[in-house]
Amino acid sequence: MPELIDLSHPITNDMPLFPGTPPIKIEQLHTVEKDGFAEKRFLLTTHVGTHLDAPAHMLAHGKTVDQFALEKFWGTATVVDVSRLNNRQIPHQLVLEALERQPVLDFLLFFTGFGDLWGRDEYFGDFPVLSEQATKVICQSKLKGIGLDAPSVDAMEVEMYRNHLQLFNADKIIIENMTNLKQLINTRFRLAVFPLKVAQADGMPVRAVAILK
Repeated sequence: MPELIDLSHPITNDMPLFPGTPPIKIEQLHTVEKDGFAEKRFLLTTHVGTHLDAPAHMLAHGKTVDQFALEKFWGTATVVDVSRLNNRQIPHQLVLEALERQPVLDFLLFFTGFGDLWGRDEYFGDFPVLSEQATKVICQSKLKGIGLDAPSVDAMEVEMYRNHLQLFNADKIIIENMTNLKQLINTRFRLAVFPLKVAQADGMPVRAVAILK
């Protein structure tokens, strides 16, 4: 049996949310004791918890989650350690080195260390983001997408989401708010990030899983 590592945060009523996101509401509609069956109702937006961004998140005519083939959400991956950068800019050299080490790669994930701050105000702080040149290298690659254990591929204070827009224009998906990436640094593994098939969704929470032989 392969080893599975959960890269997802649980969805709860009190989970951290990107500033401005409406609160999550999970309520118990029925119980086994009272109704003979249990059922919950969820009220949440498409970009909460460990989730993927589809191009439609920021492009008026970008692809929605359901327009991608299933293969888009599955493939080989590796993790790059960017937790010790001095200027919080992920240089393109790190991206090039990772692609050279793993020439057949579908996903490049970045361990920022901010996953350890999940649940604290500092999580939405000064996390590492892609430099302009690093984004260009990724856009020109054959990668299906990228992911990280931080809330965004753009800095919190930006007004124009340059990295998002460039990646979406290159038909890449983005997985945000991942966890447990530290134990996978420089490791080659299979990644599954399958979303619910909601029509015309611009993003969707995923159960991100690393699958190791």
